[in-house]
Amino acid sequence: MMESMEGLLFEAHVDVVFAGHVHAYERFNRVYNEKADNCGPVHITIGDGGNREGLASKEASFGHGELEMVNATYAKWSWHRNDDGESVQSDSVWLRSLASDPACNK
Repeated sequence: MMESMEGLLFEAHVDVVFAGHVHAYERFNRVYNEKADNCGPVHITIGDGGNREGLASKEASFGHGELEMVNATYAKWSWHRNDDGESVQSDSVWLRSLASDPACNK
């Protein structure tokens, strides 16, 4: 998907892309054209994402994610591992809307 959609996602200032599979949880930092880019989307795979380069987080246990829309500028994403008999937060990130970042709206 990244190869075929990346240009469109970047031009549209997409903040986050969620994809799924079944094996692990992975979160990448903002990226565009296979490089770190503060104006690119964050990619979150709730499943198995393949190549490990550039990973910000990887978790190989069952779990669930929570996305809290705080306001028009910020959202908080968190991943919770469920293998411990209770939900344990194992990853989180604050997402700032690219629409609110002047550097990304040239």
